[in-house]
Amino acid sequence: MQQYGFSSTTAARFPSCVQLTLSHYICDSGCISCPVGRLNRGDAEARLRWEADGGVKVFMGWEVFEKAARETGQHPESFLRFHCRGEPALHPRFVDMIAFAKSVGVKTIQVFTNGITMDETLARRTLAAGLDVIEFSVHGHTQTYQALMGNEHFEQVVANIIRFIQLRNQLSARTRVVVSAVDQPGFQVEKQAHQQFWTGKVDEVILRPYHSWGGRIAHQDEPTLPVRRPCPQFWTRLTVGPTGNILYCFNSWDEDENEVAANLLDTGVTLAGVWQSTQYEQV
Repeated sequence: MQQYGFSSTTAARFPSCVQLTLSHYICDSGCISCPVGRLNRGDAEARLRWEADGGVKVFMGWEVFEKAARETGQHPESFLRFHCRGEPALHPRFVDMIAFAKSVGVKTIQVFTNGITMDETLARRTLAAGLDVIEFSVHGHTQTYQALMGNEHFEQVVANIIRFIQLRNQLSARTRVVVSAVDQPGFQVEKQAHQQFWTGKVDEVILRPYHSWGGRIAHQDEPTLPVRRPCPQFWTRLTVGPTGNILYCFNSWDEDENEVAANLLDTGVTLAGVWQSTQYEQV
């Protein structure tokens, strides 16, 4: 591991990003670039993969969340991310989680959302809770959104995002607003229009890479690298599954025992302990 190294001694002590799976396989969209979205579309192959991953849909328990948040709060250089395998805003304690994490010292909380449920009430509560960064996943524009995201909520999502920004400004909140899109083949015809529309309205517009989520989406657009290299996420990110499993890789959807470092709820287990462990280093 030292052959590649961490970015700093601080990064070697604790992950820069602690990623929490709030909503495992629970989502209200049908994104073609996501295994959960494909499952929601009724894709037979996606259903087989979901069944192979355990065939369950589950929210993260509060006990798991609280322990992860409290420990992350002791490391102000690290941030807490609500992302992975589902829609975080659908968690029944979504806002409570933001507020609690801020109360125990988490300096930066980042949330990914499709924005469908971000109405005025939820927006106000989210801003009041102290969220630092919200990234709205808008995969497509006027002509491509429905095909790529598998829902008919484009106008609603646009309105929700615009209102969120207006409320942020009215309330003098500090939440950074980002709009992103997966840079996939079906998006290319409207990529420029998408970027032009959102630039100047939000704080940042970014493109996320189109990939297979660990082989869960078959496509021919991933380049074949001549040499395999270590994934840089291994030195920056630690993912916690909904039941507390600490995972070596954020793409470990099935949480196979070979991909689980430990369970956060077990006695004596900490995120820092796993991050600094010999077991983790040997991976």
